[in-house]
Amino acid sequence: MNQYLLKLRIYADYLGWDKLTKDGCSGKFVEGRYANEELAEKGKVFWNTYIDNSTKGLKEILEEAYRRKMQE
Repeated sequence: MNQYLLKLRIYADYLGWDKLTKDGCSGKFVEGRYANEELAEKGKVFWNTYIDNSTKGLKEILEEAYRRKMQE
């Protein structure tokens, strides 16, 4: 990660990349650098990783919320 992105990281929890950078990206996309299949795989890895990290512990939270809701 370059120094510019490291400086912006402190704002990441409060602002979206669209507010931190001109084009909403943290890097520069060079058309033709990757084959469509490579881009698809990179996208799949990115989103799977993002979703996995974003939902860690969610099952336990939801189960506990349900348990509390159902208690009377």
